[in-house]
Order: sequence, then C-alpha cells, then structure tokens
Amino acid sequence: MARQRWGRRIEFFLTTIGFSVGVGDLWRFPFLVMKNGGGAFLIPIVIFNVLGAMPIVYLEMIMGQYSQSGAVSVWRVCPIFKGVGYGTVIATFLFSIYYAVIICWMLLYFVYSLFPKLPWASCDNEWNIRETCIVDRVAAATSNVTATTSPANVTSVLTTLVPTFSTMLNNATFSYDVELEKSETAAEQFFKYKALMLSEGLEELGGVNWPVFGCLVAIEALCFFCIFKGVKMSGKVVYFTVLGPFVMLFIFLVRGSILPGAVDGIKYYIMPDLSKLKDTKIWAEACMQVFRSIGPGFGAMITFASYNKLSNNCARDAVLVCLMDLLTGFTAGFVIFSVLGHVAYRSGLKISDFQQSGFSLGFIAYPEAANYLLPPQLWSALFFFMSVCLGIDSQFPNYEIVVTALKDEFPRLFQGKTTVMTLGVITCAFLLAIPMVTEGGFYLLTLVDWYAATFSVTIFALIEVLVMSLIYGVRNIDKNVFEMTGQRVPIIFKFCWYCLTPLLLLVTLGFTVYTYTPPAYKGYVYKPWAVGLGWVIAATSLVPIPVYAIYALFTTPGTLLERLQVNLRPNKLWGPPADVREAESMHTQDRLLANEKSTITTPAFNTRL
Repeated sequence: MARQRWGRRIEFFLTTIGFSVGVGDLWRFPFLVMKNGGGAFLIPIVIFNVLGAMPIVYLEMIMGQYSQSGAVSVWRVCPIFKGVGYGTVIATFLFSIYYAVIICWMLLYFVYSLFPKLPWASCDNEWNIRETCIVDRVAAATSNVTATTSPANVTSVLTTLVPTFSTMLNNATFSYDVELEKSETAAEQFFKYKALMLSEGLEELGGVNWPVFGCLVAIEALCFFCIFKGVKMSGKVVYFTVLGPFVMLFIFLVRGSILPGAVDGIKYYIMPDLSKLKDTKIWAEACMQVFRSIGPGFGAMITFASYNKLSNNCARDAVLVCLMDLLTGFTAGFVIFSVLGHVAYRSGLKISDFQQSGFSLGFIAYPEAANYLLPPQLWSALFFFMSVCLGIDSQFPNYEIVVTALKDEFPRLFQGKTTVMTLGVITCAFLLAIPMVTEGGFYLLTLVDWYAATFSVTIFALIEVLVMSLIYGVRNIDKNVFEMTGQRVPIIFKFCWYCLTPLLLLVTLGFTVYTYTPPAYKGYVYKPWAVGLGWVIAATSLVPIPVYAIYALFTTPGTLLERLQVNLRPNKLWGPPADVREAESMHTQDRLLANEKSTITTPAFNTRL
C-alpha cells in the first residue's frame, strides 16, 4: 500500500510549526526573557537556536524523508539502536496522556469565560473560602491588605529548574510590598477548589472531576477526528488550528499595544541587561528552553518528514520552523507584558510584581488581568481558545507519531486499519488519563510529568546525533540529501552534527541532572513509593535501548564482533523503497550516484522486502 503524502508542502510546514509552537511559547518564554536580562537573553537563545535546534531538526527531517518511515523503523539505519525508536514512542505516548489533561483545563476555562459573570472575578462563590479570599492581588495591594504566611501558589510544586513540561508551564515568583501570606486570590481559589477540586495528596485520589472528565472526552474526540484518516486529514486541520492562534496573537498584540501603560510593560520585557550574560546559568536555561520548545527526540520531525516527497527541501523547512518558534515566543512576550503594563498602570503596582509564568500566568494571573480588559469575557475567551488551539496542535501529532510507528513496524497487521489504530491509541491514552482528572489527579499528573520525559528525550536526541554523524557518517548523509534534492548539506550543519549540537545536548542533560529535585507540592512531600514509581516511569522509555541491543546481538548469527558489525550498519530495508524513488522522479544526478554504487557502507537502495 502506497504511503500517504501531504496534500501540499505547506501542510507539512504548518504541522511542524504546530508541534513546536505550544503553550510554553506563550506561558513560559516571555517570563524567561524578562527574568534573564530582557533583550540580552535573546543572544543565547538565537545562538542555541541556530547551532543546536536547527541542525537536529534538519537531521531528523532527513532521516524521516529519506527512510520514508516513522520513529521506530527509521532505525534500520543502525539496528542495534532500534530501542531508541521504541523508547521515543513510549515517551511520546506518556506525554500525550497528561498533556491532554492540561488542555482540558484550558478548555474548561474557555467554557467558563463564556459565562455572563467570570467565576474567578469574585469571592462569593460556593467554592471560595471567604476568610482568606481576595478578589485579586492588585486589589489587595492597593487596599493594603495584610496577612501572615507565604503567598499561596497553586503550582509551586513545579517551581524548579528541571526542564519538564511542568517547568515550561509552572514557575512563579511573587514580589509584593504588601504581605499577602494567608490570602488567596479568587482566581487561585477557583483553580484549586473548582477547576481541580484539589485533594490533600496523591493518596487521596477521590472521585472523578466530571467537568474536566467531559473536557477530556471532547479533547480526545477532537484529536481523533483530526488524524483518523492520516495526514490527508491532519494536513487540512492545521490550516485552522495553526493559523488561527497566530491571528488571535496578532489581535492581542494590536489590542495590548494601544492600552495605557503598555509601553512601560514592553520596555520592562525587552530592556537588555547585558551583565546577566556573565551568569552561566542563563546560558544553560537558554539552551534548555530551545531544545524543550522545538522538541527533538520525540520523533515528530521524523514522522512528519516521512510523508514528504523525496525532493522536499528539508534545510529550508528546518530553518523556518526554528525561526517561527523563536519569533512566536518573542511576540507572545509583547502580548503578555503589554497587558501587564496596563494592569500596573491602573493599579499603581510595579511590573516586577507580576513575574509569573506557566500555570500561574495562564490560570491565575491572566484571568485576573482580563478583568481590566473590556469586555473581560471576550478577552478571556480568546486567550483560552488560543491556548486550546496551541495545545491541540502539539497533542494530535503525538498520536500520529505512535500510529505511524505501529503501521511502519507491523505493516501486515495494521495495513489499511488507520482509523481503527487511531481509535485504539487514543482510547488507551484516554483511559490512562482518567486517574489524572480525579480530585488528586493533579498530584499524579505532576509525578508523571516530573519523570516521563525529563531525561529520556534529551538522551534520545543525543543518540540520534551521535549515531548519524559518527556511525552512519556525515558523508553518507550528504549523499542521501544529494540523491533526494540534488543539493549538498551546508557545511555549518556538518560542523554542528560533529561537535556543537552533541555538546549542547550534553549541557542540557547535565544541567537537568544537576538541578534535579524530588517532586513536591507546597507542604506535601511525595512518599518514597511515589518517587520510586516516578523512576519506574522514567525507566520505561529508556529500558528498550539496552534490551533491544542485547536482543539484536543475540539473534544475529556469527561471532560477537560480526554481530556487532552487522547491527551497526544499515540493513537492506534502509532508504526509500524502489517504487517511491522511481515514482517521484529523483534528480538525474542522484540516479547516477545510486547506480555507481558509491562508498556508502550499506546496500542502502535495495528494494524493501
């Protein structure tokens, strides 16, 4: 059965943009820029984007496009590391389970934004604890409200430098001249007691949070209808789900820029503080932000590129995807800080009092700030609708990665059953997500997020670069690209593959390990059995690497050295199928190159069995 193709090249481009540009660009990146020297932080961000992210995105696109296969089967290039492919699929599937729940919260907020009265705008609701509830911290500060303990922050569990999705979404610093320690804003109490229905800990999962459960059903159903016919369907969906958020971001940018005080907020956001570049921690954070935002190691670029025609220009797409991700995050900062500048203008507070990101920004600070934009329901609804679209763009590709890997690895079993497979994968993810929409589900989600992809994805990306550059060889990659496009790999990418990109990935991994702390939430400490469970979750995606390597060596005939040599070389299924090469009119020079039996170390052009 012929492999599906994108209807147009722009569909591939939009899908990769949708996967890379997520809520982290809206909720995390602006805070990092402001926190780490304003405009000066863009210097390491641009450097790592060009020398780190672009080369590995380009490499993954080449791997997928040339092999015409997904995240598992692509490892025909070096069979002994096929376990990396299985680990990638496992990590992606684990990520998709809890990420769907996070999107559910956004959808829930969107629904509540349509109410005549925003439920987080007052303290007279049934879920509010009136003794400690204040309308918002702006009102409290301007009224000289005083309390006695540290500021309540529903997501302080995730205020850490460990670069999980939670740290992309959860990091907040409150700095007020007025002490507001026992008090909680109406938005905080809504998030804790209404949206999450938060229990006392992981041991008390409690009952199902039915509103969030309903949102989960809606999100999973939406993902199914986005991909149940493969890329032919998802390629059309992205016209709305990717372009829509950019339109709304532009609307927010225009609206925010004309608000009184917006200029002060924007100046605070971008004003460069070059002295902070002396801090190595700033550079490490920039490196982690770039890799976590683009998402190498998840198998997405490999999967998407496998549906390209062989003549597609991967270098152009890789550069554009990375630049769009960077520009989107930077633009989102203008939107966020123009609004915060307006709030500071009206309240008399300093902009530094709003140094929040992640859940604190998305589910607490922005709902409070929306009360200052008229009509608040409109701007709140637009914000959360945009967030849902950004989340969906990053979610349904996760399912596509898993489905594509299964189809490629077991073609006889799943041939012609894309819809059934998609339904099965999404149903499994839905069932596994149900415990996370209980009253104690937030604790479980935090635990899974803390360990599921914290270390593994960076390890996968590092192995990819090292295997392709040192074992398969940059010379062979260059020949593959020339065969497909008639062009050579730019020398800067070759240099990065050999040394710079692996070095940056090592820095990311090392800093992740260095800054690791066990999960915690306010006064709640995870029990040893919960931490042990977390490490088991972390191991599920890493164990396939040594297990499959042992299996490959054990099942290959010959001496140990011969087995090792065979499994380090591409097998006869590596490369584009003969029918694809013929049907898509590969470059004339490429045909000559293939017929000359060049110095590639494998029978790379044999027909698939």
